[in-house]
Amino acid sequence: MARIITRIKAWKKILVYAVFLAAVGQLVWLYRKNQKSSALKSDEKLLLKTFNHLNHNRKSTMRTPPPQLPILLWWDSVYTSVDDIRVCGDFRCRVTNDRKLQNHTETKIFIFYASHFKPYDLPLPRKRGHLWSLIHEESPRNAYLLSHVPTLSFFNLTSSYNMKSDYPITTQWLQCTDWLQDSTYVLPLVDKNRLRQFGLAPILYLQSDCDVPSDRDNFVKLLQAYIPVDSYGSCLHNKDMPKRLRFEDSMAPLDDKEFFRFAARYKFTLALENYVCDDYVTEKLWRPLRLGSIPIVFGAPNVLDYLPSNTSAIMVEDFRSVAELAEFIKLLDTNDNLYKEYLAFKEQPIENLHLKEILENRDWSPEFCDRKSHSASHVLKQSTQGLLTSKYDSIFTGFECFLCNQVHNIAADEYKGVKGHEYISNQEQYYCPSPRKFDQNGRYSVHNESWSKEWTFGKFEALAMKQVFEQQKRTQEKEFMRIANQLMEAEETGKADYK
Repeated sequence: MARIITRIKAWKKILVYAVFLAAVGQLVWLYRKNQKSSALKSDEKLLLKTFNHLNHNRKSTMRTPPPQLPILLWWDSVYTSVDDIRVCGDFRCRVTNDRKLQNHTETKIFIFYASHFKPYDLPLPRKRGHLWSLIHEESPRNAYLLSHVPTLSFFNLTSSYNMKSDYPITTQWLQCTDWLQDSTYVLPLVDKNRLRQFGLAPILYLQSDCDVPSDRDNFVKLLQAYIPVDSYGSCLHNKDMPKRLRFEDSMAPLDDKEFFRFAARYKFTLALENYVCDDYVTEKLWRPLRLGSIPIVFGAPNVLDYLPSNTSAIMVEDFRSVAELAEFIKLLDTNDNLYKEYLAFKEQPIENLHLKEILENRDWSPEFCDRKSHSASHVLKQSTQGLLTSKYDSIFTGFECFLCNQVHNIAADEYKGVKGHEYISNQEQYYCPSPRKFDQNGRYSVHNESWSKEWTFGKFEALAMKQVFEQQKRTQEKEFMRIANQLMEAEETGKADYK
């Protein structure tokens, strides 16, 4: 019995020991499993962390693809209403004047028409990436603030008469060299001389926009003291235009064939611009050149850069006095050979290579030249010479497409991470000096008090615009004028503190 009891006790000890070992084994297994799980979780966390980091970097280096149809928004519009798609070579843009699209994600550039420009009504706040552009085919006479610092620095791209603008439209009124040399309306000199004998004055003056900054009416008064001038417009009016050619309601008759024949009778035409600015040349010069009437020119100091030849126009500034100018006109009037020298460009190749280059490189095509360029023989000639190019139907469409191409190129550079050109306009692209007036000898040298006041006030409008821009919100016209007048008074009293 004792032996049996001893054996039972031994088996109990073995059983306890076995249970103990099993429990220890279980604990060891659980411990190892937990360690492996922890390691896997750590690896998962590390992997997730790495993925998130890489994903973050991927997102930070990803750039928004260039817009397929960027919006060009006319803010101060030349159009009554527009919402069209412009096809500009390889690119397309939406052109509209719907101001509701100011903050649309695809709106990339705002276009201002300077004649309608309101410096108190700007698309503010200006968002990062918004470009501002300006177009003006006129002189600065109706937007003097554009001739002053800092106005143009708020714009990125400009189009004006000035050749330094981004999209110059200096020759907007000149159709092409074929048009310039066209002799459809040129009257033979023998007929002009006969008309002179019947009492027609040698000089034509046709203006109804009187008292302008160039002081041209005063110059004509001085000239009339030495030589007859027939004036048909409301400025210095002394002759009546045929009723069918009068333009009380519009300027349309000035493009009428009958008017061309009427004006071509005169041996000389006064081509006096309303403002004196480099590169500012208008139809006042081009029309008489086409009609075979020698233009007497006053306006752009560098007008010789645009004449078909050096002997195709008479420069007012070339003479020491208006009396001397009148004597020269009389000489040409009575000397057929000298007179014909000024019309020689009609039958000879254009000498001015600079003018020809400008006309060949511009990308809009006026009506006369457009007809010419689409004739079968002309198309064949251009294609064989590699000169066949796309032409837009107006300077405004051309400028829109210029902007469209710029917007697409800028967006493409940004997407590639390429730092492109920084577009900031400057005063050289538009500047015109303060107006002067003629002295008694016909020299444009005297300070013009009345027009200079308006020009100078443009400086304070420019400074007021700067204040409005810095506040990044629009204001009312009355408040804007209050700021401009306050700035002017501060300068007059020596209290100005602006920079």
